[in-house]
Amino acid sequence: MQKKLFGLLTVLVMVSMMLTACGAPATEAPTAKVPAAEAPVATEAPAIQPPANGPSKITFMAPPWGVPPEAGLKEFEAQSGITVEVLSLPMDQVYSKVQVAASAQQAAADVVFLTEESPSFIVAPGFVKPLNDLIANDKEFNFDDIAGSDFWTIDGKTYGVPSYVQTVMIDYNAEKLKQAGFENPPKTWDELTEMAKTIKANKIDEYPLSFGAIDWSWYLIALSKGDMMFDKDLNPVFADQDSKGRQAMALLLSYFKDELISPAMLSETTSHAVFMSGVGVFHQSWLGANGLMNNPEVSKQAPNVKYMLLPEVGNTWSMDAALGISTYSENEAAAWQFIKWYASEANERAIFDAFGLYPASLALQQTLDKEGKLVQFDLTAKQSLRLNQLPRWASWWGPWTTKVTEALRRGINEEMTSDEVIDQIAKDWNDLKAEYTP
Repeated sequence: MQKKLFGLLTVLVMVSMMLTACGAPATEAPTAKVPAAEAPVATEAPAIQPPANGPSKITFMAPPWGVPPEAGLKEFEAQSGITVEVLSLPMDQVYSKVQVAASAQQAAADVVFLTEESPSFIVAPGFVKPLNDLIANDKEFNFDDIAGSDFWTIDGKTYGVPSYVQTVMIDYNAEKLKQAGFENPPKTWDELTEMAKTIKANKIDEYPLSFGAIDWSWYLIALSKGDMMFDKDLNPVFADQDSKGRQAMALLLSYFKDELISPAMLSETTSHAVFMSGVGVFHQSWLGANGLMNNPEVSKQAPNVKYMLLPEVGNTWSMDAALGISTYSENEAAAWQFIKWYASEANERAIFDAFGLYPASLALQQTLDKEGKLVQFDLTAKQSLRLNQLPRWASWWGPWTTKVTEALRRGINEEMTSDEVIDQIAKDWNDLKAEYTP
């Protein structure tokens, strides 16, 4: 009995970590504009070997899902002679501690875990240093094998080494769709809407769409419809008359009004737990979620969940993670050795096995596909080519996303029309842009 209880608790802990990693919007970090620090010039990185001046110690700050498996970490410490102190905190606290330490020209940690909102909270202000010289001077490190590096490169400077890639996707319950008379997933949003209405009318599922009452749901529809959201000068083109962004907001609000989305989403951070409870046919998901959604121990949707290509133009964005080195770290060489190990195939495989996070290593992706561990690899690879990354490196991105969700929820509660929501968040964007731009 104790063994069964321990196993269940382990699964629940892993699910909690995965839902936080893959669906919860980042809590807004303190928005005080700390002066940007000038990053010191990086020095040449040594080959992976014990430090020449004897054992050394570094600190690594990461959320729970970014903490590497203990066995592998101990092996790295034994082989490298580098002791790693892991500081595990929620991401909003990571942002806060890095900002406060940097304002005093100190490092909150030598190595910092970077997530989808880090470009605005940590990278743009100058709190992590460029890694270009370290990458170029390390002949043993194959940076070309790592996917997602473009997201962490700003003005030609690379600030993070990707650890996992997380394309935003839609998955669906194929069995429920078949019960409604549909053999294939929709190719347009009109088709998806009609399918959802048919499913509801036939009482197959009361709330067929499992989309959250958060900004991400709007991005998903707008990008999929082909809206670019912003132009090269960061003007909000989603606010143009007759834009796809306006159409997307109107459609999303109609889903709530027609109760195709559960009203319970207003009290949920994301849609994932609701979907796994058995509610919903179409679900805003992520690359790597399939194993979790089809795990009968935690998901009532199992074993019928499949990925689909996003409708119409089919663009999406990604929520990748990376590791960076603090601008004020005094242990750059040891920090770089740790990052190389963290991005290695062995560690990324261990993280994939533990949490299902999709590895950034292209070679490992191919290996896992050959082993049959990557579900619908051809489809997910095709979807990953349709990326239209959002400008999350803009220093005002984090505060703006909070305002988007606030305005969206006012629209859901019928306090604002869809056009009023779009006009308001466009104004918020321009006001923040003016405030944060020198």
